[in-house]
Amino acid sequence: MKRKSVLFCCLVLFFCRICAQANDSGETPDNEGIVSNRWSFSSGQMSVSDSYLSNQEYKGILFGFQAEHGAFYKNSDRKVSWHFYDHWRYGQLINASYSAMIIYAGANLGFGSHYNWTPIKNLTLKAGGIADIYGAVKYQSRNVNNPASGDVQIQLLASAAIQYAVLWSKFGLLFQYSAATPLFGGMFVPEMGHSYYEIYLNMPQSLKQTTLFTSFHNRQGLDGKLSIQLLFKGFTLYTALRHDNQWWHANNLSFYRHELSGQIGVVLDIIYRNGLKSQPKHSVTL
Repeated sequence: MKRKSVLFCCLVLFFCRICAQANDSGETPDNEGIVSNRWSFSSGQMSVSDSYLSNQEYKGILFGFQAEHGAFYKNSDRKVSWHFYDHWRYGQLINASYSAMIIYAGANLGFGSHYNWTPIKNLTLKAGGIADIYGAVKYQSRNVNNPASGDVQIQLLASAAIQYAVLWSKFGLLFQYSAATPLFGGMFVPEMGHSYYEIYLNMPQSLKQTTLFTSFHNRQGLDGKLSIQLLFKGFTLYTALRHDNQWWHANNLSFYRHELSGQIGVVLDIIYRNGLKSQPKHSVTL
């Protein structure tokens, strides 16, 4: 409980710091009124291992939808930006013996801040942190006592990106590789041999065994994305290749989720503040 209390306090302080930056007052930078928005669809392959459901690996096709929004904080001189995203995905997976299938549905919601550094023209380096919430449901087609399993994780991620732009008068290319890895957080993991109904009957005592502190000792992962944006005069076409590799274990159970997918979408910059003398020149390049 002490560790969970420390985790909760850290997350509260993190969000308080974000809110303080967002509400800071002063002179308005030229790009305050721009919010970058990106919507994209994805398709690829996924492999999942969940020893609560089965000792076999399940592989199959994955579909997803991603929405992301970002802007620079006030008075940050285009140095500090915020970023919000929600990722939704659905997969149909089958084991190697073709004896059972898993239906997967999952989502990530996250909010983070990054420091943006431009050492040379058109090159930007980003570093920061993201508070992320992940949830998923896996349903197995076999007729067993425990046909379904759920994942719930709250975590603080370390995040970094490198970005380079090639610009012409009416067209441009933006290359970026971004990566994030979990630092610490909390997660729900059922106990081996215990059904979710048993966990429910023994609430709240069962929470002591099923809600756990996470860090490098029981939770590792790397979520990376290589993207190319085609910058046209009125909008931006977005393409990306994403790999998401996650491992975790607890209560004598082990899990992993590997994703490899391609994304395509659009990026639109929306000006929400009226009365500026000239149109803002810079937006957050997600």
